Amino acid sequence: MKELREKIEYLLQNSDGDKAIIESIRNETSAEPFGTESRMLAYLLSIGKISFEDYLAMSNEYNERVQKNSPFLYLFEMAPRTFGQMWGEQHIMQLFPQFTKATKQNLSRVYPSFDGEFDLWLDGIRIEVKACRANNTTKKGSLSSRAYSHEDAQRENFQYHFQQLKPSCCDVFVWIGVCKDILLYWVLTSVQLCQTGKLVSQHRREHTDSANEVFEGQVFMTEEELFPFSVEETDLLAKVKELI
Repeated sequence: MKELREKIEYLLQNSDGDKAIIESIRNETSAEPFGTESRMLAYLLSIGKISFEDYLAMSNEYNERVQKNSPFLYLFEMAPRTFGQMWGEQHIMQLFPQFTKATKQNLSRVYPSFDGEFDLWLDGIRIEVKACRANNTTKKGSLSSRAYSHEDAQRENFQYHFQQLKPSCCDVFVWIGVCKDILLYWVLTSVQLCQTGKLVSQHRREHTDSANEVFEGQVFMTEEELFPFSVEETDLLAKVKELI
């Protein structure tokens, strides 16, 4: 994005464009797909500073850079519900088909009491999958425009936020940290989660020692705090089996 912005700025400075219009585009609140860069490019097209062929060339160059340097940026463009409820578990099952999607139909014989309380099943192990996208929370703009690289996340000591955690309902948690250039994985048991001391209530007036049948909590943890549970992608399946 930095290279694209610099190129757009160079074209604007060397054009006969209306400075008032350019400044208004810079200052207006915008949202994808009509973000600031898209509006600037549309304006450059409208005043004839660039041709449609130029526009396509810039678009192709940008896409190639994104694919090379930020292969997971597309995950920041997913709707929260799609990302939070679907992508993580699908990703794990694509990596390791040995995992079974937990549904009443799939578990009718081996776990007939299943009621949607966990995501995946593996040889008697109940697994909950959570994912968090690392991004700058102090800036405005689309999530993709604020996406952190792994280096950014480490430098800013980003706290990964995993929520709707129900340790009484599963045996193992698989957590995925999503940076625009890398995926990180952590695997821990429900017992280990409680032992971190980081689990806090998701809801008001709820406590880890409450009489509620199912406690639902959340954690905010840096990569350094998560390090004891870190696992390489290729070792994820073995780690889940090893913990139980």
